[in-house]
Amino acid sequence: MHEFSIADAIVRATQEVVQANGGGKVERIHLRLGELRQVVPDALLFAFDILKQDTPLSEASLEWEMVPAQVRCKTCSTEYHPQDVFWECPSCQAIGAEVAAGEELEIVAITLLEGSNGD
Repeated sequence: MHEFSIADAIVRATQEVVQANGGGKVERIHLRLGELRQVVPDALLFAFDILKQDTPLSEASLEWEMVPAQVRCKTCSTEYHPQDVFWECPSCQAIGAEVAAGEELEIVAITLLEGSNGD
């Protein structure tokens, strides 16, 4: 269950950013999460709810937008959404491709509670 390590990294990174910008309590964290990361949303939320306790994130919610997988054929450069693990190009039927999108795991926004002072 790698969601605990992901949630831990989110909590730590958010705390560092908030601290570096004067502190405050976090209301919401927004992520971009790639389909190829294979994150189980319920497990991520469960881990986040445990790890945020007793931190400035204790009241924070975690939101994300899913980024669909997109791969680029190494033979003909066609971009497509892979349908299975073999990544067969729909144009030239070549097997194998490079990832163009879908591996994202990034914090894109942190919203602070209005009037919070970092207590």
